[in-house]
Amino acid sequence: MWYQPKVWYHQPGRAAWSGRGDPNTGRTMAREDTQRGGRAQRTSTAATGALGRRRFLQAAGATSVVAMAGCLADDGPGDGDDGDEDWEPEDDIRYVIPYDEGGGTDVYARGIIESLIDAMDVEIRIDNVPGGGGLNGFGDVHGADPDGYTITGSAVPLEVTPQLLDDPGFDQRDLTGIATIGRSTWCLLVNEDYEDEVETFDDVREMHNSGEWETIGVQEPGSPQDIMTTIMRDVDEFADEYDWNWTEQVQYTGTGPIAEAVTSGEVPCGIGTDAGTEPNVSSGGIYPVVTFFSEGTDVYPDIPSVTDEGYPEVDFIAGVSRAHYAPPDTPDHIIDELASRFEVATEDERYEEWSDETGNPIFFEGPEETEAIMNDAFDELEEINVTDLVDPDDEDLEDEDD
Repeated sequence: MWYQPKVWYHQPGRAAWSGRGDPNTGRTMAREDTQRGGRAQRTSTAATGALGRRRFLQAAGATSVVAMAGCLADDGPGDGDDGDEDWEPEDDIRYVIPYDEGGGTDVYARGIIESLIDAMDVEIRIDNVPGGGGLNGFGDVHGADPDGYTITGSAVPLEVTPQLLDDPGFDQRDLTGIATIGRSTWCLLVNEDYEDEVETFDDVREMHNSGEWETIGVQEPGSPQDIMTTIMRDVDEFADEYDWNWTEQVQYTGTGPIAEAVTSGEVPCGIGTDAGTEPNVSSGGIYPVVTFFSEGTDVYPDIPSVTDEGYPEVDFIAGVSRAHYAPPDTPDHIIDELASRFEVATEDERYEEWSDETGNPIFFEGPEETEAIMNDAFDELEEINVTDLVDPDDEDLEDEDD
């Protein structure tokens, strides 16, 4: 039986951002967590079974409003089953981000938003709907009309485990894939006060193993950070090599709040996406030590991966895909038109300049590949029995909305 770490929660606030100003710096300035009543709790879970190494799904995150418009000639309808019908956006599009402002999914949305507005030729409203490990936002989109005017970003496979742990009343695999526009990797960040004494992953391990540090910032139960840190401490296949004896996880709703918590010193270190932590790293207060994806990170090209440091590969959980989805049963001709305009946006020089400036990888993959990303994530995580890492029968977890 494991000891599940202490978890603090706060009721998330809501903040607005609008206009054509810099869309990349918006982030929460205080820790925001899932809607769990703002109390500390301890829970316990049991793990069984060994975890095999898996590849990272490479084709890969407050209400915030963006209202802008551009122009682009109609690219024409797609070639779906009902592709003989003409469709082009005429009304405002609601772009749901299922995480807090300032996380990697939100950062990617703000990176592409101006290009996407011009490509869609309508106003686009970014709407941050955090909570539930991404399922609050997914549920919102799942219940929306399949008319092309509601879409969601994502951080697959981040949203998969919460559904496997606790049935949300819908299946995210019913969402209709549109496009994947980038990927991110998970990185370990440290408060700059420790810059002289903590330079490597081994140094972080030593701080925890010696008892000088106790906490680490991650996302909710079942998140990739939760899974990674847990297997590195408690699952023999990985723990024998990693020997990382952190004591407590402080859990947040996204990378944005984690980065802020590390910057403020609330926790000495935390794990977030490279995309979501880059604004904090650039502005000072935290610095990256290592990435958990074996091929490294384009955002922080100078830091090593854990495999570079001689530790077992964890690519199956080490990164996220920036995939986009529409409500279930959205007609093929609408999906194809949305996808074609996403593709135009990914080729826009402003998005390319944003990628060059931030290091965040960008590319385009269409509807079929985007649906496969989610389905593959479910297959991978079910195969390794990921639900064994978090106890779904724990009473404290059942009482809360994660």
